[in-house]
Amino acid sequence: MTKETQQTYEQTKHLSVLFVEDEEQLRTWTAEMLEDYFYRVDVAEDGIDALQRYKNYHHLKGHYYDIVISDIQMPRMNGIQLTKALYELRPDQPIIILSAHAETPNLLALINMGVAQFIIKPIQYHEMISVLGRVAQKVNALPKETTPATPSHLLDFGDNAIWDKEKKVLTHNRLPIMLTKYEIYLMNLLTSKFEHVCSNEEILNHFFLHDIDISSESLRGMMMRLRKKLPEHCLSSIYGLGYRLSTVKGG
Repeated sequence: MTKETQQTYEQTKHLSVLFVEDEEQLRTWTAEMLEDYFYRVDVAEDGIDALQRYKNYHHLKGHYYDIVISDIQMPRMNGIQLTKALYELRPDQPIIILSAHAETPNLLALINMGVAQFIIKPIQYHEMISVLGRVAQKVNALPKETTPATPSHLLDFGDNAIWDKEKKVLTHNRLPIMLTKYEIYLMNLLTSKFEHVCSNEEILNHFFLHDIDISSESLRGMMMRLRKKLPEHCLSSIYGLGYRLSTVKGG
């Protein structure tokens, strides 16, 4: 790691970023690079998707993304329209725009909106690191947004998935996910040991205490079905030990 990349990492390691790009390969490559620097990286494939994620993130966290990085040319809602919408929600939102050399008229419109940071496509790694470092340094110098405490009965898994311990309700993007009675029993137990391994014996005994007799094979089937209703990598099988419910990467 060079001195510049180390300095950028020190500025970005506690920050969140929303990356918006419609080209899948570039979106994947850049997101992987950003994950080396930011504690949370979320991606969106166009402006509509980005705006919804932006609002959902604020609803769940009580504050907005520290930085938004967006392409200009995108379907449904382009980068100019997205920038305008974001500034209406948060006038001082730090935004970095990805642009091609031929998009000068678009850049002028964005500059007039207040965007001051641009990265020319095709993206050069060292240029992006340099821009990220400068923007992150300014972000860290800003007064921190006041974040209301997350209610104790709500458990945030990341990826906009929430478990309400009181209502026994799982939601994703604020929409309820239907759970069976047995899946609710599992969620009660797994969330009580959140981020810790829950042994197979504990789980089977938990069902036994509810007068439910299930086999280890039935338990594996239930876990497979429950895993499909949760964010990817949220529910892990620990070989020979049991299961662990945890926050998804970047959650």
